[in-house]
Amino acid sequence: MQSTELERVTLLLRQMIMSGEFEPGARIAEIPLASRLGVSRTPVRLALGILEQEGLLTSAPHKGFCVREITIDEIADAFDVRGALEALACQRAVERGLDTASRIALEECLALGDALVAKGALTEVDTRNWSEMNARFHDTIVAASRNAPLASALAFVGRLPLVSPGAIAFTQGLEAAFQNMQKVQAEHRDIVEALVNGQASRAASLVQEHAYKSREKLRRGLERLRGRRIVSNVPGLKLVVG
Repeated sequence: MQSTELERVTLLLRQMIMSGEFEPGARIAEIPLASRLGVSRTPVRLALGILEQEGLLTSAPHKGFCVREITIDEIADAFDVRGALEALACQRAVERGLDTASRIALEECLALGDALVAKGALTEVDTRNWSEMNARFHDTIVAASRNAPLASALAFVGRLPLVSPGAIAFTQGLEAAFQNMQKVQAEHRDIVEALVNGQASRAASLVQEHAYKSREKLRRGLERLRGRRIVSNVPGLKLVVG
């Protein structure tokens, strides 16, 4: 079996779980799934093991794998880990010297954020553009650290629902999302300023506070959704329970 086949099956299964195709608690049977994907049982079995390690599945002897219910507290804890790792990324980026390409990429993210804020209101397309920009912003900081183990750790944490910078859940509507975007844009600008000026401790503190605010905003939004029927395209939102 080629590793690319395992990667493809893992990606497909992760997408199926995150999209809510499998409900929390649902059992995933190897044979029907392998038949559906047109592969043997081996890559399916290995992929299920990988997704268990990522925290999306649980397994039990003689019962196989089930989609795991993920709590709001787990999401909050993952945000704390993300904030600590991104703070370390800021420190390393400054200590090793913020390279020109990273500085330009961060400034481009700020410019896109400014353009969205200047519109005065958001559309659904704007929210997608913002999410993509936010992912690039945080990914650029991590890449600027030039620390591969740190990047791998952040990528692992970001596979939990709603934790990655690109997985933003707009739980209060577009008007509230725009107001929050204005605040986040100001935070992004402060972080970039600290990085460019070589202020490692300040950049680390700002990015950790940034993650904390995102965590608390998301927690409040999820608490409001508790017990409701969730209709959303946000990956992983349907897996989160109170």
